[in-house]
Amino acid sequence: MKNKNTLKTINWVTFIFIVLVGIITAWMILYDLNTQVAFGEEGQSRAGFRWGIFHNIILVTIILSASFLGFAWKFLFPFNVPIAIIIAGLCYQLFFLTFTIGWVGLNGTFGLLIAFLIGIVLIISYAVIKFLESRKPIETK
Repeated sequence: MKNKNTLKTINWVTFIFIVLVGIITAWMILYDLNTQVAFGEEGQSRAGFRWGIFHNIILVTIILSASFLGFAWKFLFPFNVPIAIIIAGLCYQLFFLTFTIGWVGLNGTFGLLIAFLIGIVLIISYAVIKFLESRKPIETK
């Protein structure tokens, strides 16, 4: 691809922005859960630790996909960072499933959905760019 540096910049700015938003929202939600005293139905959502078979499945998925991405990082360019965004969304989901109890865990699912959609949009955009570049006629002097 001719505009490799532009794609790298788009990839890393997007990735850093998404990770920072994820960290800030997770911190705000956990801070709110730990400082707010709630009773009744509002008390259903709280901070707490839980681990089960579903957590193991997500963790194995994260480890396998991150390992694959690590081995094929350069080969997958420019699709490597969008895949990393999706893996970061899985980590966000695992974090909320592990450290929260109740409806607040849906924030992790919402974050995973957003990361997945952003990753897919980037992958489709890069695929279209690659396709259009491959169809250009070769310029001769």
